[in-house]
Amino acid sequence: MALNETIEKAALFKGLTSGELSEVASLARAATFAAGERIFAEGNYGEEIHILTRGMVRIELAIGDDSDCTTVHRFTAGQVFGELSLADRRNRSATAECESECKVVSIPCNELLKLFEKDLRIGYVVMKNLSAILATRLRKTNSQLISTVLWE
Repeated sequence: MALNETIEKAALFKGLTSGELSEVASLARAATFAAGERIFAEGNYGEEIHILTRGMVRIELAIGDDSDCTTVHRFTAGQVFGELSLADRRNRSATAECESECKVVSIPCNELLKLFEKDLRIGYVVMKNLSAILATRLRKTNSQLISTVLWE
């Protein structure tokens, strides 16, 4: 799948014009990761957002010491992950590891933020989409937490 097509299909970039999508795609690079390979690790500085184009990525949180982890989410093709780095520029809150061979399109956050400053419409649309994605994920997490508390 071409970078433009990948960017166009991602919910994060919904509503951008073809020209705007091309500008975002010009910042992107594609990479392939082997099953079991980490895309990023919890605690590392978040430099990029990622769009999964093939495979499955598991998101894990360390519980206690680093050797004990729990899976909190799985991403499939078309989904964006690592997006918190775009929002808060802090270290990764979780680890992303490939469950199978994965193809990933990555976009450097610094470059994307520079594009937002240059073209405020792109910035507005993407950040609006990001807030919707984060709100959906937070609501899902809230539901899971409530289920866990009620189960105990």
